[in-house]
Amino acid sequence: MIRNMTTQSTSSPTDHKRKLGILLCGDSPEKIIDRYGRYDGLFKKLLGPDAFHYETYSVIDGDIPASIQAADAWLITGSRHGAYDPLPWIAPLEEFIRQAFAASMPMVGICFGHQIMAQALGGKVDKFDGGWITGTKEYRLDALTGVESAVLNAWHQDQVLELPDSAHVLGSSEHCRYAAAGYGDHAVSLQPHPEFENDYVELLLQERGKVLPEDVREAAKASLGQKLNNQPIAEWLRGVLAGSA
Repeated sequence: MIRNMTTQSTSSPTDHKRKLGILLCGDSPEKIIDRYGRYDGLFKKLLGPDAFHYETYSVIDGDIPASIQAADAWLITGSRHGAYDPLPWIAPLEEFIRQAFAASMPMVGICFGHQIMAQALGGKVDKFDGGWITGTKEYRLDALTGVESAVLNAWHQDQVLELPDSAHVLGSSEHCRYAAAGYGDHAVSLQPHPEFENDYVELLLQERGKVLPEDVREAAKASLGQKLNNQPIAEWLRGVLAGSA
């Protein structure tokens, strides 16, 4: 399904707040939605409910924006699916990403979003030989991000194994070589989840933890006592999406 809309952003000429389109590629388990809402709500909380005009497009249900100009900037969420899965909405999403990138539109991808951006632009995504990476992890970040290191939550088995030629590395960790990437000066992506607070991951372990090996699950639980520093990351991402990074 492609929405029928004009090719212009719906932000009012007198309204300086930019419109952020959230491309919803997955969702939390039902029991977690009842408490925390959907993925788009997590990002609204992270970035600030008044930071942008938000509109969500449920890409996972085939709701693809008719134009890259339907918003001023785009954010691609996580998903339990793989970027390489033969799902009907993957190819249209990749084409949308390529068009937005070619037009130098501000764009951010998180976890699956990080992976699908890399794949759409010529990189390679696959399962990591080291298995699942879950729980609280520390990431080394490039000075361009304005943050030297970040302690964030992760939940993934897939990784970007090869970056496209258009990308440069912005962050890494012990178990994730390409944990953050930059594309020119208008698009960035992150493998970890700055929108996941510790209590959210604790519930996620309860609802989806059975997919993890027992040692990985227990290590993830033990890691959740660490303090996150996701707010500097949120500030950085706001700047990128606002076109001021």
